[in-house]
Formats: sequence, structure tokens, C-alpha cells
Amino acid sequence: VSYQGKCFYFSEGEGNWTYSRSRCSALGASLAGIDTLKEKDFLLRHEGERGYWIGLRRDLGQSWKWANGTEFNNQFEIRGDGDCAYVNKNGISSWRCTSEGHWMCSKSDALTAAKETPEGGGL
Repeated sequence: VSYQGKCFYFSEGEGNWTYSRSRCSALGASLAGIDTLKEKDFLLRHEGERGYWIGLRRDLGQSWKWANGTEFNNQFEIRGDGDCAYVNKNGISSWRCTSEGHWMCSKSDALTAAKETPEGGGL
């Protein structure tokens, strides 16, 4: 599913957060990051009945961080007292990282990015 320059993949399989991150990496992607509230709302509409791991985690006694190391800016509420976050129909919640769940990967949508690059520009 493509949205605002990102391509999202929703898994059929299940795994813990670490396994899910490795499966996204194998696809050349990462566990999904959420950059805006509009993006969060879009993902909530497309996730269906399942919960999907996203790339947000906190170590014991630490603040939430995205899988790429960026600090979470508290742009939305994370329910629960787990250490790894997931998206479900109720919003963003947290589980124990060792729990089994589906995962959501994201990467830059090359086709959309190419359209947004001025002619003659790019890499």
C-alpha cells in the first residue's frame, strides 16, 4: 500500500518484534515509522482487525525510540505498558516485545519519489 511517498507492507505471518524487524530488513525495508498524524490515521484505516508491530520500542526505564534511533516525539498516545508498539484498530498500543504479532514494514516508494524529483535532479 502506498501513501505519501512510502510503501507499506502488512505481513500475513507472525513473529516477535525482533523477528519482525529482521523480516522487514530482508525486504529492504524497516518496521514502519509514523511521521504524521495523517499517516497514523491512514494506517489505522488499512490495518483491518489484526495488530501490526511498528518500529517503535523502549528499553527498560528509557523513552520510546524509533528503530532507526530517532527519539519518539510523543505525537500520539501509546496505550499499555509494553516495550514494543503496534498498530491496531484502537490506535497505537504496546505489548511485550516477545509477544507474537503481525508486522508492518515501510520504505520509500521509489516510484513516488521519482515523480517528486525535479527533472535532471536525483541520485
